[in-house]
Amino acid sequence: GDTLILHGGVYSQSCRRLVTGRNGTAIQPIVIMAAPGELPILTRPGNASHSYPENNIEIENSSYLIIRGLHFQGGDIGVRFMGTNHHITFEESEIYETGANALALNSGNSDFMTIRKNHIHHTGLDTSGSTVGEGMYLGCNDNACRVSNSLIEGNYIHHLRATNSGGNDGIEVKVGSYGNMVRDNVIHDTTLGTQYPCIFVYGGGAAVNTVEGNAMWNCGEAIYAVADAIVRNNIIIGSGSGISSYPHAQVAQMKNLMIINNTIYGSSECLLLRWSGVANAVLANNAVYCPGTTAVDASGLTSTQVIALSNYVEGGISGASLDGVSFVNGGSANTAFASPVNSNFWPAAGSVLRDRANFTYSPAVDFNNGPRTNPTDIGAYDANGQLTNPGWRIQEGFKTAGGDIMAPTIAVTAPADGSAVARKSTVTIAATANDNVGVTYVEFYVNGTLKCTDNTRSYTCAWKIPAGARNKIYHIDAKAYDTAGNIGNATTVTVTAR
Repeated sequence: GDTLILHGGVYSQSCRRLVTGRNGTAIQPIVIMAAPGELPILTRPGNASHSYPENNIEIENSSYLIIRGLHFQGGDIGVRFMGTNHHITFEESEIYETGANALALNSGNSDFMTIRKNHIHHTGLDTSGSTVGEGMYLGCNDNACRVSNSLIEGNYIHHLRATNSGGNDGIEVKVGSYGNMVRDNVIHDTTLGTQYPCIFVYGGGAAVNTVEGNAMWNCGEAIYAVADAIVRNNIIIGSGSGISSYPHAQVAQMKNLMIINNTIYGSSECLLLRWSGVANAVLANNAVYCPGTTAVDASGLTSTQVIALSNYVEGGISGASLDGVSFVNGGSANTAFASPVNSNFWPAAGSVLRDRANFTYSPAVDFNNGPRTNPTDIGAYDANGQLTNPGWRIQEGFKTAGGDIMAPTIAVTAPADGSAVARKSTVTIAATANDNVGVTYVEFYVNGTLKCTDNTRSYTCAWKIPAGARNKIYHIDAKAYDTAGNIGNATTVTVTAR
């Protein structure tokens, strides 16, 4: 339940910076955070080559820990999680100007991690020799360690550099890692030095990984999915290839792939598929527009293990044909979308994409987190009859609330308003919270001071009442945050210490 607050300023040291064996609880996590409105920068002594003997910070064998609002400049790896970690939230922070990778979970298993709303940029700056520069490296080679059941959302990742085969992927989810959700991230320019995917998911674990609602451009490959992946509602622009799916040496079997309702535009190849040996794969409702280049380069699509339906296409096709069922002539991008040259891929009025999707394979929501209703649209958006996009416009920066502008509802259910509480006792503060998409966490405050953060649906906080004066009045507040960053506030509850 401890909270460490860092005030604004530069914290520089040459020795190891380590958080080890720090274990809070679900009700009382340990919090390391920036003071409100202040800018703490954790750095390393500078050098011209960006060659660092130490990582910026290491977190080891910890759980129920929240790191929020800090800025990590430099270091070999910016932030590295080591050993066994679980139930850690790393959010609203910045990692930049690293010698190698920005954030790595590649030394021991990590479970139920939350990595959200971080700004990660300008990696791989080491010029003393060859270097890597991945935004996020999640898991280990050859399934030596795994990341599981984790949420990677709302991050802004860009300008990643590498000069060797370690690469400069935006987000790499290694083989064996499973049950992870990678959503609503904005990733671009993974092409400095080497050219690697913006998002790379291997599969081969106990459950599928989901990649949805991300916006990507200037990637080597925007998304490379080998196995055990749901890839949906993503918007991809101007990359080496849009979505790739082909065998990898570390993955034994290509299987359990669903690529649905993505919008791909202006890449050298929109779809690159090698599915001759795949088991259980679906390709449906994608808007695949690569005019003047290759829209589809595929093999294995006639296998009984593959379902291909309602993919609308502009550009060259290899390994398939415009049969009106699996692949349909999509006409021109200029008439299908509102303004592709301005990265506006909302289905235009009268677009061939409107109301044409196979509803069986349509996700429940679209890129804006708005509901899809039958009949629904081809591609990442569902217009629902609207002529213009009501949500976030594709641009540099964080993906904001988009179509979800509804704040959560929250109410404090215990203790009762106007009740008395005993001094020196521990009282459980409880709340109920609901949201149209999903509540991510709840914060509890007493007299304006944050006491607890809870991301489990019980939403409780153990509050130790001080041994102060009798009849002291305490005001209890609670805030609920949703996946889009909307905040709901509970009505204040007032209690009196007796």
